Amino acid sequence: MSKRFLPIIAGLVLALAVAGYWYMNYSNNNASLATGQKIQFVVKPGMTTADIANMLHKLKLINTPESFRMAAKLRGLDNSLQAGEYEIITGMSNKDIVEILSKGEVRYSVFTVPEAYTINQIAAKLEKEGLGSAAAFKNAAKNYTPYSYMETNDPNVIYKAEGFAYPATYYLTTGIDEKDILNLMVKEFNGRLTTELREQAKKEKIKIRDLVNIAAMVEQEAVFPEERPLIAGVFLKRLSIYMPIQSDTTIQYILGVQKENLTIADTKIKSPYNTYQHIGLPPGPIGNPSIDAINAVLNAEQTDFLYFVADKKGHHQFTKTYAEHLQKIDDISAEK
Repeated sequence: MSKRFLPIIAGLVLALAVAGYWYMNYSNNNASLATGQKIQFVVKPGMTTADIANMLHKLKLINTPESFRMAAKLRGLDNSLQAGEYEIITGMSNKDIVEILSKGEVRYSVFTVPEAYTINQIAAKLEKEGLGSAAAFKNAAKNYTPYSYMETNDPNVIYKAEGFAYPATYYLTTGIDEKDILNLMVKEFNGRLTTELREQAKKEKIKIRDLVNIAAMVEQEAVFPEERPLIAGVFLKRLSIYMPIQSDTTIQYILGVQKENLTIADTKIKSPYNTYQHIGLPPGPIGNPSIDAINAVLNAEQTDFLYFVADKKGHHQFTKTYAEHLQKIDDISAEK
């Protein structure tokens, strides 16, 4: 090759490199849609980069198919774009769109499980937000025990997964089914249950399932986090002297509603979950507690308190005798 062509070739290579770099990093796609609008689309299995580029162009997400294909090729990702359902914001650069598709960052929905929520409440929220079937989620939770500490032979347990669907925020991909959603929550719990917590439970000679059982009641009872260890202490003390736990939260679990004030009739409901009528723990957890509630049980305050009642602001008043307990109830009732 003649040396006189070398500068020309070098210039062309440089020009291509500059153009490619510009397309890859600076070429925003304003098209005719207003920047910032969210557009959803599906990349089907088997679609080529050209197919995807043409689709994105028709959706007015990119200015030209050629610029998108060049960005993908220059990044070495033209054969790495993944199938799935995506949500792209108009005005994004070719580079950013290629990155999203190559990483398989598919569209997801945010689902938050509040602390103490029951399986029934989670199922209802899931269906209300259009993320799954309540019936299918509850059915999956009945006998789901992927970890040995979840297992129980008690026939009175409603959901074996109750207590282990960790309350947190989850990012659910499109098409995920109810059992997979439950699996995400249970795996989250297992991850949060650290080796240190397991060793501490072992040292305290308390089974994980029993630990979660108590923590679920503590979580439901406590409005203020600092009171959890005290409430846990009362429950543990009652258990140690074979005194009924008498937690209103277990009655509310039976009823399926949060009644502000229970009646005498409510406390006489025939159910193995009724801790007014049965000594010991209920058959299973009555909700899904946080690790903070579990920590409160493992680090419960040891006192002489056997009773507590919530005042009108949600703070609990703790007492040693039933007479003192009744007096506290009267005092709270007299408050304005």
